[in-house]
Amino acid sequence: MLFLTACAEQATKSVVLVPVEERNAPVTVKNKSASIHKEKSREVNKQQEPVIIALLKDADKFSGQGESAKAAATIERALRIEPRNALLWHRLSVVRFQQQQWQQTIAMARKSIALAGNNRKLKSDNWGLIAKAYGKLGDKRKANDARNKQTNQG
Repeated sequence: MLFLTACAEQATKSVVLVPVEERNAPVTVKNKSASIHKEKSREVNKQQEPVIIALLKDADKFSGQGESAKAAATIERALRIEPRNALLWHRLSVVRFQQQQWQQTIAMARKSIALAGNNRKLKSDNWGLIAKAYGKLGDKRKANDARNKQTNQG
């Protein structure tokens, strides 16, 4: 009996769940030089990109299965990793639109626009989403304003 308990405990201990953020993450060593620290930060950011891609794939899967709450939670997880990623804010805006959360759609799309830099396509997509959300809210003037901004971006 004692032998079986030990085997069961060993089997349980051998299962290791690695969080998505830690998959393929480099081991970082603290350096005294600020320039070396910046270089390491860039390496970490490069390593996080596959994590973001994996999370977006998961969000797409959830969204396709009609599980918009799980899709939103997954994108929010990605945003905790990269809070200044304009694409992630846009994707969250799209999910909020699917959830018929019009004000949240507008807020997330505006955040994406603010972070999009020179990405005219992403800005245009966001303005289009804002126009649709204002249309759902019945605000034709703001919907038209957003459509005009969408046209100017594209």
